[in-house]
Amino acid sequence: MLNNKMEHPEYFFWAAALTALFLPTGAPAPARASDPELEAAASPAAPQLHPFQEMTLRAKAAYVYDVKAGRALFSKDAATVFPLASLTKLMTAALALTLLPETTLIPIEKAAIEQEGDSKLQIGERWLLRDLAAFMLLESSNDAAYAIAAYAGSVSLGAEDRVLGREFFVEKMNERAVLWKLDATRFYNETGLDLQSGEAGALSSAKDVAHLLARALRLFPSVFGKTRLRELPLLNGDGDARPARNTNKETDALPLLIASKTGYTDLAGGNLAVAFDVGFNRPLIVVVLGSTIDGRFSDVEKLVWAALAYLTL
Repeated sequence: MLNNKMEHPEYFFWAAALTALFLPTGAPAPARASDPELEAAASPAAPQLHPFQEMTLRAKAAYVYDVKAGRALFSKDAATVFPLASLTKLMTAALALTLLPETTLIPIEKAAIEQEGDSKLQIGERWLLRDLAAFMLLESSNDAAYAIAAYAGSVSLGAEDRVLGREFFVEKMNERAVLWKLDATRFYNETGLDLQSGEAGALSSAKDVAHLLARALRLFPSVFGKTRLRELPLLNGDGDARPARNTNKETDALPLLIASKTGYTDLAGGNLAVAFDVGFNRPLIVVVLGSTIDGRFSDVEKLVWAALAYLTL
């Protein structure tokens, strides 16, 4: 479980930031009389540790990205390719919202609810794309991901065949990855579920995931921003309310959270990507890949607090 270091962690950050802002820099120290006895008694100050120094993570890869500055604050095997698991759904949502208007009605068909997991979607329901995409991201719903991919792909292809539509959509996911210069990224399905052959449903790097989430937030903030919430009531196309519960149960423990997406499969282990705002519209993104189902949360917590400390140096 994440430990909320303070009741209002943002107060800590802003206080530290403002203190650093108004302290004079480069000013000479005031002259004082020499006192040999005091000088002899004074001990040298202990060297200040860098906030990311000697950090121990369970994750195989990690990346902390300052979006506004366009630079990494921390990197651990961030260019190495690992299974992506449900972080795949970041691209599924972003591509669908690129291909279709957000008010497009997406039908829930039998093939969709046959996917692994049960997010309580029903055959015959219709959802606005923007709401189904938010539902998919929060619940990590494979049913919703399949429905979105099959319908958006078939409409874009100009065909009624949902199987062909889904295949076309996955092709477009890979084309979009190339367009967005996500060079380590490859999609084999829209969910990120492991394939029956024991291969990953998608592959990527921590660095690519950070850039993907940054772009998705910039293009579609109203949809991806909903993933900061622990629970969100959503309506299907018939006006029936469906609560969407976030698979990240620690959303309330991180300061200034903007977005969040979990991922877990046997091959991938525990993955997690979060974005948080350190002020003045300055988002930071933290990604961990190849952690454990619980370790991903503690890994991200360490990196978030280290990033906040780093920015106040």
